[in-house]
Amino acid sequence: MDEKTWIEVRFLVPARMQEEASLYLTEFSGRGVILEEDREAEGVLIRAFFRPEEFGPWQQGQLQEYLKRLSGYQLYPLGLEIRRAAEEDWAEAWKKHFKPLKVTPRLVIRPPWEDYQAAAHEMVITIYPGMAFGTGRHPTTVLCLKALEEVMAEQTLPLGESAWQVLDVGTGTGILALAAARLGARVLAIDVDPEAVAAALENVRLNALEDYILVEDTPLAKLRQQFSLILANLTALDLRQHADALAGRLASGGALIASGFLTEDLPALLDRFAASGLHQAGIFSEEDWVALIMRRP
Repeated sequence: MDEKTWIEVRFLVPARMQEEASLYLTEFSGRGVILEEDREAEGVLIRAFFRPEEFGPWQQGQLQEYLKRLSGYQLYPLGLEIRRAAEEDWAEAWKKHFKPLKVTPRLVIRPPWEDYQAAAHEMVITIYPGMAFGTGRHPTTVLCLKALEEVMAEQTLPLGESAWQVLDVGTGTGILALAAARLGARVLAIDVDPEAVAAALENVRLNALEDYILVEDTPLAKLRQQFSLILANLTALDLRQHADALAGRLASGGALIASGFLTEDLPALLDRFAASGLHQAGIFSEEDWVALIMRRP
């Protein structure tokens, strides 16, 4: 096979499955995936790319096993296709798909190859859609950004003993940290995934926010500082597991914005955060996805 040919995996799933499936394919492929809405099939097409030497019978078998596991949870993908793609198809797929996107009335996300003339009231964040999750197109990211704007409009973030006022847990591309910095905060962004750390560092550089955002691979459990605002766009499982640690890092009167979960997970998460000493202060929803604002008294 020509070394300039890639293997493209096309995975068509219902919209509510897009985060689960995209995260799986991101980890499985070791690079970013492309999400495209397929209105005709009423689903989302996820495209993952592999070099020829990275994809063989074992990888194809793993994908089939993944489909079986999903069906065991009553989750049914709409289709799976494996095909060859030319080098230029892979390289240009990103640029064709990612255009400037207005995610809130104030905030616009653009890739570095697209120009955007911002209005006076708009803030523009440049995101390179690399290997980490978070390009502003998933409902949970949008919900977090809306909640972030609301919290920072209502709340003054005191410096306290440390310069870092906001903690972004599982930062991915750094999109939430970048938005918080654009809104005037100083942010510590953490992620245990080396690819996410690299992506976030690159996006901080692209936005010239090195003085306002610190990106580290420090695990949440090792932090001791408390923050006025914590951002946690994780999975329902991660939020349940880390509820005590998140609450412990939140200063009195501070706010936690938590997302990455479905409506059906909401009651259990509210109970879990209540047990950690936090109370609900706001809720945002889109489709089946939810973002919570929780506060510490």
